[in-house]
Amino acid sequence: MKIELVFIPAAEIGHLRSTVELAKQLLNEDDRLSITVLIIPRPSSDDSDHVTPLFTPSQKRLRHVTVSAADHPPDVPLDPQTYMDNQKPKVRDAVSGLLDPTRRLAGFVVDMFCTSMMEVADEFGVPTYMMYTSNAAFLGITLHLQLMFDEERYDVSELDDSVNELEFPCLTRPYPVKCLPYFFTSKQCGDVAALRGAEDKRVRDGGGAWIGGGDTEVL
Repeated sequence: MKIELVFIPAAEIGHLRSTVELAKQLLNEDDRLSITVLIIPRPSSDDSDHVTPLFTPSQKRLRHVTVSAADHPPDVPLDPQTYMDNQKPKVRDAVSGLLDPTRRLAGFVVDMFCTSMMEVADEFGVPTYMMYTSNAAFLGITLHLQLMFDEERYDVSELDDSVNELEFPCLTRPYPVKCLPYFFTSKQCGDVAALRGAEDKRVRDGGGAWIGGGDTEVL
């Protein structure tokens, strides 16, 4: 029987490209596998120009489906997590349309900014894996900052000027605080904020993750 995986990336081109490259590598490993990439369009954006070139007709086992965005009043701003939560019914319908007696739905692979789709995977009774499009060192820093916050209530976004360096298990030497990217020091955006928003620590304690660095992904 054929095996179907559903990939749900963030719509930004860097996330899309890494996700599609990972899908191609997996397809090269197993002829039974087919992959459908569900594209959730960004609010008020047309992403077709950078989506279409990533897929070619010759890739018969790799296809993409653009989910029609859920309706919401144009004058009411939505934060990214709320916007993604609102897409769950649309994603559920899209996955239902993929079901076929000749193939078995084996799981979801979701971008770290699409973790609310884990609930949709639960409804279909399949496991979820997270796609992290940065490299392993970047993920190591992110997870350690989150661990510091969870266990010690140590919030790097509130550090004062007396703290010059932080130690991370994934690095061989202390890292200067002033060199941390803004993503790590913001409560509202970026990788740490995404992990904080994941319910029940499912991103960190769940089924697993693919980690990407450039065009190379490892499990």
